[in-house]
Amino acid sequence: MRRRSSILLLIFLLLTLLVLLARLWGQQQLQAAGVQQLDWQGVGWRKGALQVDELHLQMQDGLRLTVQQARLQPGWRDGPRLRTLQADSLQLHLPAAQDSSQNGGLDPLLLLGDEQFWRRLADWAPDSARIAQINASLPCRDARCELAGAWQLRRAEQVDGLMLSSALQLDLDGQQLNVQPQLRLNTEGVALDADLQIDQVAAARLNSQWRDGQHWQGSLQIPDWPQTPWLFGYLGRWMALGALPIEQIPAAAQLHLDWQLDAARVPEALDDWLAGDVQLQGQLTLPQPWAVDQLGEVSGELSLQLQGTAGDWQLTQGSLQAQLQALTLPALQALPAALRPQQLQLQLTPQAGQRLQADTLLKADLQAEARLPKEATVALAGPVSAPLSGDWQLVSDALQLSVTAPQLDLPALRARGVSGLWPLRVQADAAALQAALTASGSLRWQQLQLADAGLGLRDASLTQPTLQLTLPLTGDAGLSASGRLEGSLAAIEHAQLKAQRWDLAGDWRWQQSQLSWRGKLSNVAGLALTHDASWSAAGDWRVSGELAPLFMLAGNPLADTLAAWPELLAFASGQVSGSLQASGGRQLRVRSDLSLSGIKGIYDRTAFSGLDSPLQLQLKGEQLTVSVPSLQLVQANPGIELGPVRGQLSYHAALAQPASGRLEVSELRTGLLGGEVRVLPTTVNLAEPEQRAELQLQGLELGRLFEVYPTEGLSGGGTLDGRLPVLLRDGQLLIDEGSVAAREPGGVLRYRSDKLQRLAAANPSMRELAGVLEDFHYTVLSSQVDYGENGNMILGLRLQGNNPDFQQGRQVNLNVTLEENIPALLASLQLSGKVSEIIQQRVQQHLIKQRAQQP
Repeated sequence: MRRRSSILLLIFLLLTLLVLLARLWGQQQLQAAGVQQLDWQGVGWRKGALQVDELHLQMQDGLRLTVQQARLQPGWRDGPRLRTLQADSLQLHLPAAQDSSQNGGLDPLLLLGDEQFWRRLADWAPDSARIAQINASLPCRDARCELAGAWQLRRAEQVDGLMLSSALQLDLDGQQLNVQPQLRLNTEGVALDADLQIDQVAAARLNSQWRDGQHWQGSLQIPDWPQTPWLFGYLGRWMALGALPIEQIPAAAQLHLDWQLDAARVPEALDDWLAGDVQLQGQLTLPQPWAVDQLGEVSGELSLQLQGTAGDWQLTQGSLQAQLQALTLPALQALPAALRPQQLQLQLTPQAGQRLQADTLLKADLQAEARLPKEATVALAGPVSAPLSGDWQLVSDALQLSVTAPQLDLPALRARGVSGLWPLRVQADAAALQAALTASGSLRWQQLQLADAGLGLRDASLTQPTLQLTLPLTGDAGLSASGRLEGSLAAIEHAQLKAQRWDLAGDWRWQQSQLSWRGKLSNVAGLALTHDASWSAAGDWRVSGELAPLFMLAGNPLADTLAAWPELLAFASGQVSGSLQASGGRQLRVRSDLSLSGIKGIYDRTAFSGLDSPLQLQLKGEQLTVSVPSLQLVQANPGIELGPVRGQLSYHAALAQPASGRLEVSELRTGLLGGEVRVLPTTVNLAEPEQRAELQLQGLELGRLFEVYPTEGLSGGGTLDGRLPVLLRDGQLLIDEGSVAAREPGGVLRYRSDKLQRLAAANPSMRELAGVLEDFHYTVLSSQVDYGENGNMILGLRLQGNNPDFQQGRQVNLNVTLEENIPALLASLQLSGKVSEIIQQRVQQHLIKQRAQQP
């Protein structure tokens, strides 16, 4: 009896020691696993399972886990295993990561491709598991975020292997996300199928198979990604998605990705998979526009086929077709609306069979087309290349840029039938796109108009020897470009220009939404204008130019260029030069300064020479001003010699009625018959039915008059002064009650004519008159002057004086009325003198016309 008691006591002591040792070992294992605290409540064994009312676990790294109403049923499957795991709730608190290196360098992709990992997972997985409610507190960008869901697992032994079916349901702020993976295992390999549903709509499916530890193949399919505008914002709590230039995950996106990897050895890193035989095939389709910030709405399709052997990769096939709408590139916003692309289509086709190495360039064929308003297009096509390492970059030496615009409407500028072609060298990266010509480009248009200037450029055919273009892709800077244009215009269309071909050459620059130009414009008539011009996207423009000196001896380019050039005005010699400044947009402003030097020519039936004068033309809005600040003319001869002529004139008119303005005469005078004729300062309003002015005559020599107007037997001398009120009515010159008188002390008139002597022999009264006029010394010579619409001048002469040799110098008073047709007189004087053939022809034509009009 005593012996039995001793044995029982010894066994009890041994059991107690084993329990103490097991507890000590368990504490050591928990401490080694990082468990800081382990508490449980309500532990019991019921119906063959361990039940725990509450289990609390806290790790040294801060992880806290609380399980309530847990039931664990043990079993035997090639060793002790857990057959059933159930829990009413799981509360998980995951601390923020302190050091990313704590994961020991674990690669999730390597773990995903590890066949043994899936076999070990299946081996230790219970026959069934269910957690009714999961509440997790996880670190996120807002410090802490809550996640709720449920999880269940089933294990099924099958004839050809084993299958694990699981379902994870997550509640993301009221949106449901379900993941349903199935793991199948047999002696040949492991297969994993997983379905993702978002709000009960199929979103993605994963198929993956592993075999022999070194073969991995699978596919990922997204048949039609559902509308998930909330998902992007939700994921943004966990990662810095705000840096991505997208507004949401693209709806209706379709993805098909296939891979087949055969490693040369059992992979220990992801590179081991990629260093074997690799075949990858992927296709991404975006059938609906996807909003990308500072780019636009993107849709299209991308497909790739890659093949690799022992790290030697090749692109066997690929293509990219993309369409961008509602473009929001900052650089494009600075362009005028008519030049701003509405849609961009892009097609990129890599050359098949290219080796993909870090130091090589990927070569592809590019086709891009931008669609502008009113069916205008800009296309870019040709081969491009891009490095596979470093930041993205696109390079090409053989691109063709083409432009077609049936109609182009810009502020204050309109163009029709625009086309262009440029061979380019292009380099693009994330910062900017740069381009330059590799050969001369071409630019054509049918019509280009500056509406507010009434100016059109028709049928342009231009070449472009140089072009440089820079388009920043980041920041606020806009497009900048420069180049040179050379070629011809069939005509510059303007109301004041004759239609003819013009040659054009110059340099241009587009920068900060403004086009500037510096060049030379010349026409077949010989007119050449060196000029600067600018035009802004707001519609404002300006032109300034210098007219190359024109030498009239070789011809008159002005007459062959200007539509308003007077038909009866011709220059024979002299020089013309000038400048032009014009601006428009808000208001049209024009200033032109011409300088006439030594001009000799003909106007109508008047020859002139020695014309020197500046001429200023100004147009401000609708107001036109023409100024002649200093007119000088050596000589003019309408039949009687005039000159020198001096004047200071200005003319003001509305552009809509240029012939109905105001002529301001500050000074206008000319030499005549040894004296001077002067127009008194006045303002003539051409809008009125009648215009008036007054001519002042000073110092006209009577002897000079008899020289230019020879009358048989008439001579004399004296100095005349007078005034002539001039009335211009409907273009007809009238003089009413003008007066001319001789200066004191008078002069001499001598009239000795055979005709008068014959009259005197038969008439005693005429005998006395003939005697008086043989040597008449007058003290008074005055005349009333009238000039009518028919061109007849009537002179009412009054003479007082005597003939010292007749009747002892008796005082004689004479009243004589003379009438002369002045146009006919001037014509007669011209025909009798030495004048040019042109003047002779015009005089004869005038006389013939005048006779035809007589009744």
